[in-house]
Amino acid sequence: MRLPPLNAVRSFEAAGRHASFTRAAAELHVTPGAISRQIAKLEAELGVRLFDRTGAEVRLTPEGDRFLAAARDALDRLRAGMREVAARPLVPPLHIWGSRFFIRIWLLPRLPAFHAQHPEQEVMISTAMPGAPPPEEVDIVITSTGTVPPGMRARRLIPRAVVPVCSPDYLRAAPPLPRPEALEHHTLLQSPGDAADWQRWYGRTGAPPVPLPRRIGFTSADIAYSAALDGLGLALGRVGFIEADLQAGRLVCPFDTVLPCAGGFDMMHAETTKLPPRVALFRDWILGQLAPG
Repeated sequence: MRLPPLNAVRSFEAAGRHASFTRAAAELHVTPGAISRQIAKLEAELGVRLFDRTGAEVRLTPEGDRFLAAARDALDRLRAGMREVAARPLVPPLHIWGSRFFIRIWLLPRLPAFHAQHPEQEVMISTAMPGAPPPEEVDIVITSTGTVPPGMRARRLIPRAVVPVCSPDYLRAAPPLPRPEALEHHTLLQSPGDAADWQRWYGRTGAPPVPLPRRIGFTSADIAYSAALDGLGLALGRVGFIEADLQAGRLVCPFDTVLPCAGGFDMMHAETTKLPPRVALFRDWILGQLAPG
């Protein structure tokens, strides 16, 4: 059975409470005829008489008496819900600004979990151009620059360490890769800054020197990472970001040697004794996501 129109329920409840169509009409600022028509529609919808009408007098039937209790309870609950919603302050959106790589590879896959825990918190995300300063109105900054602007406090989220990764399809189709020196027959994917890291990683393996000629360059680390997922070659995957793709079998590590690097990703927010609730909420959530175990 479909729900009756709200106007009909309000008209019926007022008429039943006052035992008068006239007084109900005065309360609701309509005519007695309008009250009578709304109740007639309600009776037709329910298939029962709600009032006995004798001249100008109206009296609830037994069915009307039972329905009045239900209508009054429903309207009371609706009014209470309206008061609760109207009294609740609006939650300002949380503005996150920072590294495109971190946001695209680490944050976005986990954002549904944040929304599931805090559905009332709206989030706005902006990615940063390399070297650009954070805007003044930002709440959370996530960057790998290592520079902390005045008035902000930084906390290291993920230290920088890299290891070669590629897709299983690439590894099956490419020449064998039993040892690091076989990389000279493979394609290396690099973003700005990776050239030196490839050389340092290779030196860390202790393998004999070989040329590493075949490379594809990308303007950002997240595109190089996507290229590795697409099977274009080997990229230097960052520890802390590659685990989900390794576990799902989208990537593999041909070698176990990990290269620790300087720097890492930092989270920054205003340096203040009391953070806005939305900022403290996100800070605690992201630190919980990165906690061991």
